[in-house]
Amino acid sequence: MEEIRERLELTEDEAFALLALAMTSEMALDKDSEKAVKKLVDYCKRHQRHHSCEPARDLELIGAG
Repeated sequence: MEEIRERLELTEDEAFALLALAMTSEMALDKDSEKAVKKLVDYCKRHQRHHSCEPARDLELIGAG
């Protein structure tokens, strides 16, 4: 039997919004959350100039760890 996996898709605005939320949250991240945030950082760094909204002035897109 073949398993069909549904993929999550985000717009660039959604990706930047989630990254900003994760980076400004005071909650500790678990291992899966850290991995997801690193993926968002990599994506947002590659697409930073193409983003339709201006990033927060005090938010830097830097890699963690």
